[in-house]
Amino acid sequence: MKHKILIVDDEESVLIVVRQAFSSHCEVLTAPDGATGLELIKTEKPAFVFLDISMPGLSGLEVLEMIQNLGLPPVVWMLTGDEDLEMAERTLKGGAKGYITKPFDVERLRAVVFNALLDLEKAKKPHDSNEKPWHVKKPKK
Repeated sequence: MKHKILIVDDEESVLIVVRQAFSSHCEVLTAPDGATGLELIKTEKPAFVFLDISMPGLSGLEVLEMIQNLGLPPVVWMLTGDEDLEMAERTLKGGAKGYITKPFDVERLRAVVFNALLDLEKAKKPHDSNEKPWHVKKPKK
C-alpha cells in the first residue's frame, strides 16, 4: 500500500511539481487552501503533509495548530517563500518537523518525505524486547 502525502499550497505550480515528484511512490493529495487541506487530513489521514505557511483564509500556522489537536497527527513540514527565522521557529514549536524555503530542490523534498516515511515504518514494526539494537543475531542453520 502506498503512503498518502498531502501538499497544501495556494500556488498551483507548487502542487504540480510536488505531485509529479511523488506520484510514482506515494498517493499524492493536493489542496489549494488551508480549509480544504484540513478536511483532507481528517478524511484521508495522510502520513505526511507539506503545508504552506502563507495562504489566504486559514494560514499554515492555523492549520498546523488544528492538525496537532486531531490526535495522531501526520508528519508536517512547512513550505515558505520567506526566510523568516522567527516564523520558522514558531512552526517548529507548533509541531512541524521542519521547514523548506521556496524555491526548493525536488531531491531535498524527496529526501525529507522518504526519511519521514521510513521512520514511520520503523515505529510501526513490533519491537522484540529481548533484542539489543547493537546485537547481530547469527543466522539459523
